[in-house]
Order: sequence, then C-alpha cells, then structure tokens
Amino acid sequence: MRARAAYCARVPTPPPPLLLAAYRLLGWRLGPAHQEWVHDDITRRGYPLRQGLPVLLVVGSLLALALLIGGADPRQLIIPVVGVVGLLLIMRRSVIDRALRQQGLRADGTVDPAAQEWYADEQARTRRSRHGALTTAVMVLVALVLLGTG
Repeated sequence: MRARAAYCARVPTPPPPLLLAAYRLLGWRLGPAHQEWVHDDITRRGYPLRQGLPVLLVVGSLLALALLIGGADPRQLIIPVVGVVGLLLIMRRSVIDRALRQQGLRADGTVDPAAQEWYADEQARTRRSRHGALTTAVMVLVALVLLGTG
C-alpha cells in the first residue's frame, strides 16, 4: 500500500465556492494564489465538460425561460445543446489551450510571458475578469433577445 501512495499526486486546494463559481461561469482569472489548482483543473481529463456543464445549465435555463415567455416550445433547445456539447468534445484541445491562455498559464503550468503584466497584479487581473464577465453577460442577453424576437 505504501508504494501506491507514491503514485498519488497531491490534489491542489480549490478556490472558495464564490470564486469557483465565477471561474466556472464567467472565466474569472484566479491568479498566483490558485495557479497550481487552475493548471490541474484545466489539464485534467474532462475539463471541457466540467467547465461547460454549469454554463450550459445556466444559459439553457435562461433560453428555455425566454422560449416559454415567447410562447415557443423549450424542447427546441435539445438539438442545439447536444450540438454545443459535441462541439466542445471535438474541440477539447482548443478549449483547453484557450483556457490556459485566458488564465495566463502555459501548458507546463508556468506563467505565460504574454500575461506577465497582469497575472500577478490583482487590480489588473480583476479588471480583465470584470471585462470578460461583462462581455459574457452582454452576449447572453443579446442571444436571449434575439431568440425571444425570433
């Protein structure tokens, strides 16, 4: 049993629940305090589904609500949602590479030189995260309006 323990890697401590929700739903940049955990999360098997599932649930619920309000059948979402999940699986390498870039990391877990100016600066990282969160929220609202009027 002792020999087996040598193969078990230490699992980094995840961020607090609120920060984890912001990371999952809005792509919040977590920075140096959670660098090891973020790299482990992104590079571990199943990342596209782990990252995509909460977003699909929230966006899918909002879209279903918009369709209900508009008088359409929410079951119309099944095929697009399955399509998005399939696309995530097909493009998983691109999704992982993009997530690493967004978090300011390279594939080996070190800080990307292109992210040096904002990665360790809490204010700059927070500004980037807020901008990304606002952009995400606006895109979701625009999609809801377009679906509601279509």
